[in-house]
Amino acid sequence: MNFKHKKKFGQNFLTNQDEVLNKIIEVSSVNANDSILEIGPGEGALTGYLLDIVNDVICVEIDKELEKILLKKYNTRKNFKLIMQDILKVDFDKEISKKVKVVANIPYYITSPIINKLIENRKYVEEIYIMVQKEVAERICSKKGKNRSILTLSVEYFGEAEYLFTIPKEYFTPVPKVDSAFMSIKLYKDNRYLDRVDEKTFFRFVKAAFSNKRKNIVNNLKTLGYSREIIEKNLEKLYLSNNLRAENLSIDNFIDLIILFKNGDVNV
Repeated sequence: MNFKHKKKFGQNFLTNQDEVLNKIIEVSSVNANDSILEIGPGEGALTGYLLDIVNDVICVEIDKELEKILLKKYNTRKNFKLIMQDILKVDFDKEISKKVKVVANIPYYITSPIINKLIENRKYVEEIYIMVQKEVAERICSKKGKNRSILTLSVEYFGEAEYLFTIPKEYFTPVPKVDSAFMSIKLYKDNRYLDRVDEKTFFRFVKAAFSNKRKNIVNNLKTLGYSREIIEKNLEKLYLSNNLRAENLSIDNFIDLIILFKNGDVNV
């Protein structure tokens, strides 16, 4: 079947398949007992590899034209399930309802919403292995420096991200403008940060800290109503410089700092 790629769904399919797909299977530690959730299977290149190994594969695809292709290839496979929906609208309680490992080449234009959706459904999603734009993977996985952002902290609050390998843009059709990367997010089985600082407070604080990337942490946190004196005192307690920018703080720095404010006179 002659399939025409659609820009509106961010479709760029792998052409140099064997090399990349074998590496994806390897770094994702896919095994027979896994239940895999694949988002945006496309024409089913990765799907075939997964079906040969794992217990079951749940594919979520939005493009109706791809439904015929996928069913023709895999409908006779007992470990194959196809959900024709927008992943952002999938009800995990109804459609998934089991522990899954995500292994996917996701649509790049909705990378952040997809990651957020998976994190929200972490009672089902245990590990995430996804292909994204290289610069996005670098930002999410950054441990220090200018690449760190609200997105970095949003992931770190719930799990540990790792940059696994790079895929050159020439490996895709149509050839995109940027290189890609394969990365992982292993969601915490405990609530190591959630139990210390609630989600609403954490993100209110982080958003303020990154509100102006040119300003240091003191000036940005003043937008929450704290005085310079209180902010500087709390930073000093953690042996952190007043001149640091938000990008230079680890998630543990943020958690410890928020707790100091919560325990102080000013209400977070």
